[in-house]
Amino acid sequence: MADRLESLAAALRSSPAMEAKRELALVRRLPGKHDGDDTAVIPFDSEHLLVCGEAVSPAFLASDPYAAGAAAVVANVADVRAMGGRPLALVDMLISPDRAHAASVLDGLAWAARLHGVEVAGGHITLGHPPALSASCTGVARTPLRAANAQPGDALVGAFALEGRYRGDGPFFTSLGYRAPERVREDGEALVEVAESGACSAARDVSMAGPAGSLLQLLESAGCGATLAVDHLPRPPGSSLARWLTTFPTFGFMLAVHPDRIGDALAPFARRGLAAAECGTIDSSRVLRLAMGGCETPLWDLAAAPFTGLDGSD
Repeated sequence: MADRLESLAAALRSSPAMEAKRELALVRRLPGKHDGDDTAVIPFDSEHLLVCGEAVSPAFLASDPYAAGAAAVVANVADVRAMGGRPLALVDMLISPDRAHAASVLDGLAWAARLHGVEVAGGHITLGHPPALSASCTGVARTPLRAANAQPGDALVGAFALEGRYRGDGPFFTSLGYRAPERVREDGEALVEVAESGACSAARDVSMAGPAGSLLQLLESAGCGATLAVDHLPRPPGSSLARWLTTFPTFGFMLAVHPDRIGDALAPFARRGLAAAECGTIDSSRVLRLAMGGCETPLWDLAAAPFTGLDGSD
């Protein structure tokens, strides 16, 4: 078991998705503090305005324009939801080689926006050039789930929509089209509920770095470490643990939960038919360890090597 766990950690450390996240350190060239959250939080009256943006891989955009359009919506909505917020409106910026490509992208974007109940408020389009797509979303939150709020002693909870399938041999697991539209729109409200109830202190959506890599980003922002019980993570039937740990799901979140409120944090997901489970503990070590079958192995020591370098410092 120990050898398997060490091999798993080594594979994660060397994965292209984990390597790509390290390039985020470039953002430090900009002035100000960089807290590592995907969503900017701006105080506004009694609530907080959320602003985020995503760029889609040009290779993905060229090979599957419809899915790329949908992905631009999904990624932005997940960023807003991870902050315990409700998405308000989205704008897209599209460059396409021709009208047919552009139409497919916009159809995918419109489909995903309808599923999530998000208005496409505007955008920009240019034809006749190599494809590029980005989108930006606004939202609102009463109690933002900033990653920096996680504290030693918090419990880790993983929450996922497990109905769905992988898209080919890649890392993308989609539950869109497998959950009824009204459920997709309602799923994200679980994050709002755990935020406003006070049961959860911080959250991170699971993106290209998979559950462990996305958790590592949260821990870096918080200045913490954790033990992640990988065999307690909810995962789809038939998916190997190794594949799931490198998966980018359409609905997946890692949460830091107050230890006396675990039941309160799990309940909003269970009521919506989502899979959620306690899967570890946050500590002060600044080391993320993987645990399984009574064995542990370190995945990353943030004190020895920053992951993204976005930890809230100047």
